[in-house]
Amino acid sequence: MLVQIVPGRGEPADCVRSFVFDANLYAQEASGDPAASSAPSRVVQRLQGSTESVTYLFGLTEDTPLEVGELGFPTIPAVEPSPELDFDGFIHISLPLLEETQNAEIECVLGADYLPLPGEELEPEALAVTRQLAEHAMALARQFGRSVAQIGMLYPAEADYSYDPFSTAYTELGFQPKHSEHQMFIEFPDSPARPFPVAGRSFHVFADYDIPEHHLDDILDLLTVASTDAVYGDLNTEPINWTRERLAEAHSRLRVRKSHTLLIAVEEEGRIVALTELARHHDADPEVCEWTLTVTARDRRRVGLATSAKLHALHEVAQWWPDTRRAYCSVADADPAMIRIYQHLGAEVISTSSAWELKL
Repeated sequence: MLVQIVPGRGEPADCVRSFVFDANLYAQEASGDPAASSAPSRVVQRLQGSTESVTYLFGLTEDTPLEVGELGFPTIPAVEPSPELDFDGFIHISLPLLEETQNAEIECVLGADYLPLPGEELEPEALAVTRQLAEHAMALARQFGRSVAQIGMLYPAEADYSYDPFSTAYTELGFQPKHSEHQMFIEFPDSPARPFPVAGRSFHVFADYDIPEHHLDDILDLLTVASTDAVYGDLNTEPINWTRERLAEAHSRLRVRKSHTLLIAVEEEGRIVALTELARHHDADPEVCEWTLTVTARDRRRVGLATSAKLHALHEVAQWWPDTRRAYCSVADADPAMIRIYQHLGAEVISTSSAWELKL
């Protein structure tokens, strides 16, 4: 039966820890990188929801007498105290509330006991579990009133989508590939190269969205451009229109989640013309951060500003987050300019992912 794992405040329960363990195990096998992981506290926090999205977590387990919740499913708390159950797998669903309100972003996770060894096929029992989870996920998306289901598949850089244990279940349901990316990491050098000095050009660092008023409009414009121009292939997406209110909400979420960002800005003649952002999460490996965005004003592209911003960021990370040794990023296959920038910085590819979509 399907059990809903309902939000609460406190220490993550065994059900959340099992979900995170199973998800991390597969991500680490697919990437070959032990840093490919999330933390139970982040899942508990996401289940609280926000003004941008609402998140649900379900587990597939044996029939157990439990109280039924508002959605019609037996429920257990995401935080202690919570009953300990054995799960065959999980369904994690995020529903955007501001843009893309027709979409359901779905992640199905197979229990560790069912995962095949690398290079081996799924056992028939495991394949049946993946089909159950995928079918339950589609039914949930419809129940939530969504008309587009989006899923991702993750696999080693040298493999294809069939490596993912859910590939058969998803393709049988009719999912179609819409987008692909490579995951990379950059080791921070002890003495990173500095950007070439240019007259009239300067750099700024804004931590945790603490941005001076006189730069705010430029940065909001660039964040909107970053969302509008982001490469998502044929995925059903909508750009974010960044406003002061939206930025204040993002700032508030950072504080609640105890996360941190560094926004590195390039200024020319009083105007912010390029941005790059790094982020790190509470309870994550302190040696690891994420490179979350890079954007250049449309009228100042192809003059090396993005590379300059990233080179300057390498110096700033050492000052702000001295324990951090590497950054992870995900780059669209259809974005050759960004791929070249990361190659110039010495990035190494660790895995590939593809995004698939199904109209419900």
